[in-house]
Amino acid sequence: MTNEKFKKDVIELYEKLERDKELYKEFLEDEDKFLEARGFIPSEVKGLVNNIIDTRKNILKEVLEEQSAKLEKNN
Repeated sequence: MTNEKFKKDVIELYEKLERDKELYKEFLEDEDKFLEARGFIPSEVKGLVNNIIDTRKNILKEVLEEQSAKLEKNN
């Protein structure tokens, strides 16, 4: 599996987890088993998932800060 394909597959899996609470519960019960059942090596995936989470948190933080600044400016 190429590095780009691997990243794409992990991002797709992460997005499915965000949308499907039953799938997410299964993931939380046993992350390693969940990932292995889907053909991933857990140690390879966890770092990338953490990176995705951090990136999305930073984007959200920036958006919230921008909106907060706009609200403060209008008041």
